[in-house]
Amino acid sequence: MERAPKRRLLAKRPRQVLFGIVLAIGLGSGALYAPLELPEHNAPVRLVDRNGALLAERPVPEQAVGRWVVDFPPNIITATLAAEDHRFEGHWGVDPLGIVRAAWENVKAGEVVQGGSTITQQLVRNLWGRPPGLSGKTWEAWVALRIEATHSKGRILEEYLNRIYYGNHAYGIDAAARVYLDKSIDALSTAETALLVALPRKPVALDPWRHPTHARAARNQVIDRMEHLGELDAVDAQQAREQSLGLRERYPWYHAPHFVRRLSATTSGDVQTTLDFRLQQDAKQVVEQTVLSLEDWGVTQAAALIVDNKTAEVLAYVGSADWRAPDGQVDGVSAQRSPGSTLKPFVYGLALEQGESTLATVLADVPTSWSTTHGTWSPDNYDHRFHGPILFRNALARSLNIPAARLLEQVGVANLLQRLRALGITSLNERPDHYGLGLTLGDGEVQLDELVTAYLAIANQGRARPLVFLRDANKPVRGEQVMDERVAWLLLDTLDDAGARAPAFGVDSVLEPDFPLSAKTGTSVGWRDNWAVGITPQVTVGVWVGNFDAKPMSNVSGITGAAPILRQLVELVHTKSAAAEKHPDGIVDIRICPLSGQLVGDDCPGEATEHFLAGTEPIHACHWHKTIEVDRDGALASNCPDALERLTIDWPPQFLPWATQNHQVRLPTRNVSCGQLAASTHPSQPVKTGILWPRDGLTLFLDPRDPPEQQALHLQASVPRTTEEVVWKVDGAVIGRAKSPFSARWIPQVGAHQISLEVGDERLASVKVWISSS
Repeated sequence: MERAPKRRLLAKRPRQVLFGIVLAIGLGSGALYAPLELPEHNAPVRLVDRNGALLAERPVPEQAVGRWVVDFPPNIITATLAAEDHRFEGHWGVDPLGIVRAAWENVKAGEVVQGGSTITQQLVRNLWGRPPGLSGKTWEAWVALRIEATHSKGRILEEYLNRIYYGNHAYGIDAAARVYLDKSIDALSTAETALLVALPRKPVALDPWRHPTHARAARNQVIDRMEHLGELDAVDAQQAREQSLGLRERYPWYHAPHFVRRLSATTSGDVQTTLDFRLQQDAKQVVEQTVLSLEDWGVTQAAALIVDNKTAEVLAYVGSADWRAPDGQVDGVSAQRSPGSTLKPFVYGLALEQGESTLATVLADVPTSWSTTHGTWSPDNYDHRFHGPILFRNALARSLNIPAARLLEQVGVANLLQRLRALGITSLNERPDHYGLGLTLGDGEVQLDELVTAYLAIANQGRARPLVFLRDANKPVRGEQVMDERVAWLLLDTLDDAGARAPAFGVDSVLEPDFPLSAKTGTSVGWRDNWAVGITPQVTVGVWVGNFDAKPMSNVSGITGAAPILRQLVELVHTKSAAAEKHPDGIVDIRICPLSGQLVGDDCPGEATEHFLAGTEPIHACHWHKTIEVDRDGALASNCPDALERLTIDWPPQFLPWATQNHQVRLPTRNVSCGQLAASTHPSQPVKTGILWPRDGLTLFLDPRDPPEQQALHLQASVPRTTEEVVWKVDGAVIGRAKSPFSARWIPQVGAHQISLEVGDERLASVKVWISSS
């Protein structure tokens, strides 16, 4: 059974190759000495960062070359000839004896274990490839003969050693020496030289990082061959075989591998990129360490991008947490993933531009369903609660889903797609009905670099422009005006509103540094992707966290996964001199009721200042809040000097079901005469007070991934308007004294706690809460 393949090799292979040699000589006899020019080699390209630090010497790792070497150390030439073509100096491009020897070795092994190609023939394949079959072998032999006839042996060896592929993106032995050993070719030992010389035969199978045992065996075969040919004595050969491989600890292209690969179109010369090498290294460390900290939550990868606002220049580009990981060479910056809620600001921006909505417009966050081609769609909020009437600003800051879907229905999916594409998000290339209203919640796929480009337009007063990767002082940076400048500023202001964001993300969350940061997070369905995009006065930063194989994470949201990376990255860049820009002309500030969004009225218990596009500000006073006269039982009274005042809300009809369910209904109405009220023996009582948040009996869970100070509770109270100051206590200890709006911040600790609200020496309310760590 084992002799059949031997007979085939003996009978077929030598005859084919010898016939090819004869045919090549016959075909080439007339033109053998015709000049055959070798292709020009590409000059090494040096990619440097914005300050001149070297990033790579080739625009793409797959085409890495070192310097072009003319004079090689003798040990490299000796080892190469011994391993590949020891009769190189004596043949004319084709070695008949080598073919016979290779054929005999293959017959003995029963398989192809050696080839009879000379270094010149290998160079032919490297330069031009080789057609299949006997005709291809004949052509290769003929071209090899022509090369030998018109070029010196030294030139042929120079071309071979500078062009041959050594694996792991290294073309040429100079590149291989630096890739694998971090050395120049002049510093290689005998064992190191033998290792590199062995690799071109099987660059993948002999990869010394992945297959060190196979690589060592191949190296030792080269050493054995050198000893057999008398190039090494027995002692030196044995010492070389006993040496370790001596590989460098990490892969090349470690500084910015994905960024370098992206610049594949760069072909020659020294190229100055926009990257900041030091910032890149710091950003990579932040990404890597955060991913490691989230390992127990099923997170394996992340990507980040930092872009200068004024120039659109890419300052840091982290494509993965670890280039050396099995999937680390996937570029998370350019991978298409579900964006979660990160597209919502652009929906709100369109609504503001259309003039039908303002930041004070009341949106309905109540149970809502839409009919689609796939059935009924009933979206839910992240906290699985409905918040009733909510102002436009608060809905965006808290990233509520139902108001966003309602707004998208108002502005139109087609209009949103047109706007997103104008801002640079081109991966959303399907028809509007393909996405539907779910687009605002992440029903589509975008790239991190596209998302950052779109947010960069918000940072630049609505001007859209592409990212810049190469330094060019003459490149225009102003961009195209896509969004109303005033609307861009309103979005920045809303996304940096800590008070509006607090009910959803907590007080002093990771998104609240001590400098301006307009931020938006997003989490895709099934916990497969989470995002955080932030804008400071200096930079726009985007972060993606997840798994490249789309495996779900374990309840890791944008605020717990991507946001901590965002926070650390913006802190790396921010300087104290940076300040947020003042609002542009055409924006007016108006006092409004925080509930109705209308002009603050006499009966409104509080007020807020809101920004409006000139001409869109409200003109009517709030009619939701009403002060009525009641007796001690809450019954209505009128024209009675002793009657009590009680504030009530006249809910619009669309919010009555929500108000009823959430115990926010209007007071019951019944007529009571003044005499009946005056005759009452019960004393007058103050307006009802209490603790609005947290509710009594509530159990809250701390997230172990975040420090407690980033999970502070925002204590809220309802007190009479005449109150000047309240005192908040936890377990009897004062934690804060607060004037209007009478809120306080408390960093929770595990255990049961009593929270009380006092005015002077009087306790007005008290609730009990439990804080748990799991």
